[in-house]
Parts: sequence; C-alpha cells; structure tokens
Amino acid sequence: MYRKKLVGVAIPAYNESELIEKTLGSIPGYVDIIYAVDDGSTDDTAEKIVNFGDPRVVLIRKANGGVGSAITAGYKKALEDNIDLVAVLAGDDQMDPKYLPDLLDPIIDGKADYTKGNRLVNSRYRKGMSNWRSLGNYLLTFLNKMISGYWNVSDPQNGYTTISSYALKNLNLDEISRGYAFENDMLVKLNIYDINVKSIPIPAKYADEKSNIHYPGFILKTSLYLIKALLWRSWHKYVVKLNPIGIFYIFGSFFIVAGFFALFTLNIMYIAIGIAMFGIASFLEIMRIKLLDAKLPEEKVEAKSLQEW
Repeated sequence: MYRKKLVGVAIPAYNESELIEKTLGSIPGYVDIIYAVDDGSTDDTAEKIVNFGDPRVVLIRKANGGVGSAITAGYKKALEDNIDLVAVLAGDDQMDPKYLPDLLDPIIDGKADYTKGNRLVNSRYRKGMSNWRSLGNYLLTFLNKMISGYWNVSDPQNGYTTISSYALKNLNLDEISRGYAFENDMLVKLNIYDINVKSIPIPAKYADEKSNIHYPGFILKTSLYLIKALLWRSWHKYVVKLNPIGIFYIFGSFFIVAGFFALFTLNIMYIAIGIAMFGIASFLEIMRIKLLDAKLPEEKVEAKSLQEW
C-alpha cells in the first residue's frame, strides 16, 4: 500500500524470458499486486513468472494481441480487485520503478487521474535514446498534442504510466487500440471524458531490451491512426455538441487534404486555410483545458460511455 492506496502494477510481457525476472524483482514492496500478462509468448516467459516466488505476482495468460491488449487485461483484473491505482511497467526492465512515486503522487494529491512519463525534457533525460528515435518522438509529440487535445503532454509513446480506478471506470477498455497505437488512443479516449492528465519528467532507461517495433510499418499505421483519431475525437467530443472547436478541426483537415491533392496546380491556399483552422481550434482547446484545470470538480462522477451519449 502506498499512502493508504492499493497499488497494482501491470506488466505486459511478450517473449521476455531474459528480462522478466529482473523486472519482477525490481518492483517496490509497497506495490500490493503485480499483474504479469503473458501476451502469447513462445518462449518460457510464463514459466518464469509462475516460478518467480513472489506471492504478489498474478499471471494472466492470453493469446498474442499486442501490448495494448496485454495492458488492458491487467487493467480489467485490477478493476475486479478494486485496486486504487494501476501503473504500467514494461516486461523488459526499461522502466525504473524508483520513479513510480512521481507518477503516483499527483493522482493521490488530486492533481490528475492519469500520469505519463516524459523522457523529452532535456538531453540528460533522453540519454541512451538515439537521434533517430528522439526525432521520431518529438514529431509524434507535436502531432499527438493536436490529435489527443492534451497540449500539456509530451512523449506520447512513453508507456510508463499510472491511472486511477476512477479513470478506468470511465473508459470502455474494449474500445481502445490493442497495438502500438495504444498509448495514443488512451489519451484520445481519456480526453473525451476530460480526464486530467499530467506529464511527469522521467529519464529514459535503455539497456539489454530489444524493440519489437518494425518502424516503417509502425510509422505508416500510426500516421493513418492519427488522422482517424483526430476526426473521431472532433466528432464525438465537439461536433455532436455543436462546439466550434470540432468544426474547425474537421474543416481544417478537409482543406489540408484538399490542398495536398491540388499541389500539381500549386494551390497552396487550401493548405494555408487548413493550417489556420487548426491553429484556431488548437488555441480554443488550450484555453478550454486551462479553464477546466482552474476549476477542478469537488466530486467526481463517473462519465457515460459513448454508447450512452
């Protein structure tokens, strides 16, 4: 227990035989339960989890469905167990548990319901991250701010997070992307319900882990996802309520796409109009977030799922 709150840790693991024991052994004593999710591993990851010898460890076996699917399985079990806060640590020992209190404290103090690590604060925090990876993360950060509506959040691909049971109960976990877009989609879905998200500076940690990401495919899939997610969020959060923010986002997208298709005729005006609309929508959304932060609700009420709107 940490500051009188039940804390769980979800550990997605796919073929992490070499590092899963090291990861499990690093979990602090104040963590009440550890959900080690074997995402259809073909090695002996599951066996090492079972034989680890820590009574806090609960093995969840499932068919391979991607990191998002594994994390969601941990979240669902935590809800069943009435856990107050659920953190996510990768099974490859890439996330240092000594920073876990930095993610837990803002939620316990009522300043957020979802906290997310940020490795892009400065060069010291990015230590060990390649220039190519840093560039990709900065680009995704800019795009994700617009797509998710969380302009205060950087390093969207960072999976080192903690979420409150309140936020989990508001989400439809079955609607969230299962693959590598999971982190982006979590922010998009959380934004629909105005869940307060805080970006927490945490240094990068790279050692023996091997990335399973195929970057060309990842870039293409993520790009298509971001376009779809912006339109989806704009529609469900703003357009259906006749809020002008969504109107600006959707028409901005239309003009930019139309402008690119018209490049052969050098019709840059469409792109300029689209960018201007995006700028107006972004400014309005930033102001909206500041107003929401200025008046935190005294009592939290569970939001309706999208099917109930």
